Amino acid sequence: MVLPKIKEVENLLAFAKVAFTKGSFRHITQYVNGLISLAKKTVKKISEASSEIKNQSSLNYALTEARFEQEALTKRYLEKIRYLFKNAMVYLIIDDTLVERNGDTVQEAQYHYDHNTGKQIKGHQFFTALLWTPFLQLPIFPELYSKETDSKIEMAQSLIDRLELARIKINTVLFDSWYSEQELIKKCIRIKARVVCSIKTNRKVKLHKKRKWRKLSFISERIRSQKLDKQIIENKTYETYSSVVTLNHLSSVKLIISEQMNKDDELAGKAHLISTNIEDSAEEIIRTYKYRWKIEVYHRDIKQNLGFATVFFARREGIVRHSILASITYAVLSLFMYRKNISMTIGECCAYLKEKSTISLVREIVFIESKPKRLEKFEEVFIS
Repeated sequence: MVLPKIKEVENLLAFAKVAFTKGSFRHITQYVNGLISLAKKTVKKISEASSEIKNQSSLNYALTEARFEQEALTKRYLEKIRYLFKNAMVYLIIDDTLVERNGDTVQEAQYHYDHNTGKQIKGHQFFTALLWTPFLQLPIFPELYSKETDSKIEMAQSLIDRLELARIKINTVLFDSWYSEQELIKKCIRIKARVVCSIKTNRKVKLHKKRKWRKLSFISERIRSQKLDKQIIENKTYETYSSVVTLNHLSSVKLIISEQMNKDDELAGKAHLISTNIEDSAEEIIRTYKYRWKIEVYHRDIKQNLGFATVFFARREGIVRHSILASITYAVLSLFMYRKNISMTIGECCAYLKEKSTISLVREIVFIESKPKRLEKFEEVFIS
């Protein structure tokens, strides 16, 4: 099947022209169309389906060797975000994701700890971030992490600096306990952004007006002796303990120890959260931290629907470019839904655009006056 031309995608992708030559950008547009339209998202399948790509080698060249101005692309993308998010309450969600890759020829593949399986997995780990607003969410381009790169904490700090330089005002920064390092929290405070995050129970805290430092685990184990507040949030019941505490090398923060209860009022899970805004209520902190799940959905979408984990490259250049193009594809789909004021999942949006463009292609074939040419075009699109 020939790749359909998705006009909406081509229009929304125009901002990326700055990073490529004219010829490469045509290939990149086809590549993004393929990530949206094809069931099997590989370089080979996309090149075979495209009427504008001569062969797989030419697409590989565009994705690994052709001119690619990543800094110019990032700058243009952030300018677009600043315009779209002007005067909006913006949440920055920070995380990372892992793509399994085996083989000795795969550059920068190494073993990483996978929190989901509790095992070491060989592959590529990407530092990821998502800018969320009530009306639109857009990803920051992923960064490949390895022993040869900055640490993920350093990547997060650099991202804060880039967003500040781009004049994108961040209201709240969300991350899990892995990123709850004092340097990153201080960086967020410096730009006057609130931090809501989980923290590890081995952290030492000092309760307000108390002199003694205690491990958070010590406090957490004893909260049952305290009077706990009950919160009902999104039909789920939580019992919460809250206090203003001091963390090492940080000013006062609001600590929430939250126990989610199941239908039988039995403990189903415990979370240890902080907010740098000590005026936040327990309910506000829990509700805010729940937004962190948005980035997990983003990871799932780019892996399951946009080829993030299925397209294979051995060279670093291809690995990096593909990760960026998958995130751009996600951004394009999000922008399409925002502009059309429609609500659907990324997978549903892919199916919708594929069907819409296929219908347009069928109409184009129907209106070809010459029957032989009409049949030839039909065979090219739907049979070859």
